[in-house]
Amino acid sequence: MGDWVAGKNRSLTDIFITHGHGGHWFNTNVLAERFGARVVATEGTIGQMHANVAARPFVWDEVCPGIPASPVTAVTVPDNRFTLEGKDLVIVEAGYTDASSVLHVPDLGVVVAGDVIYNGAHLYLSETSLAGLDAWRQAIDRVASLGARSIVAGHQNSDLDDAAARTIAETREYLDVAEELFDTQKTAVDYFNAMVERYPDRLGRTVLWATAQAVYGMRENPAEDPVQFIVGGWL
Repeated sequence: MGDWVAGKNRSLTDIFITHGHGGHWFNTNVLAERFGARVVATEGTIGQMHANVAARPFVWDEVCPGIPASPVTAVTVPDNRFTLEGKDLVIVEAGYTDASSVLHVPDLGVVVAGDVIYNGAHLYLSETSLAGLDAWRQAIDRVASLGARSIVAGHQNSDLDDAAARTIAETREYLDVAEELFDTQKTAVDYFNAMVERYPDRLGRTVLWATAQAVYGMRENPAEDPVQFIVGGWL
């Protein structure tokens, strides 16, 4: 990625982190140090980053061994906005989904949506299911209210376009289907198979299986700590 950035002959000034899941920011410091860039995030995201560092020995280092040390160096910015070539980049708190914030670029009609909006990939619902899916729906509404033409999703099929209307609608539909199947499918395997049948072309079946194991594990063991099932879904 560093070589790709260098090949564009641009000055990298800021790296924005949408949320604290390690898969979205571990190794950021390698890029930041190479280009002298600042790492930017919201206060909530920074807290989530610290939590993911603490979880490394139990999750990330098991799933992805060999990740270099990833200290949290992100900083907040006044009024949750910074600039690029004189244009505002606005950080919008989306509320908890699989992410916590998005970046709105009004002059381009673009939202960098992290994991609030997915594009052709299975949604990670393990943690969100604890509070129900309505919080995610509300986050989608916040993104939709920005009126963007294009959405850059954190998980996407690169063969698909970035049309905001389509990706927003499909993310909403996925949540509706998942909620229906959570109510009708008896086991994690049943849910997994039903989702694959419904969405045979979506990427990320590992994410789908992690979600299925976590949600049904929590459902079948309501008195136990849900974190063990969220972590266990990946192992």
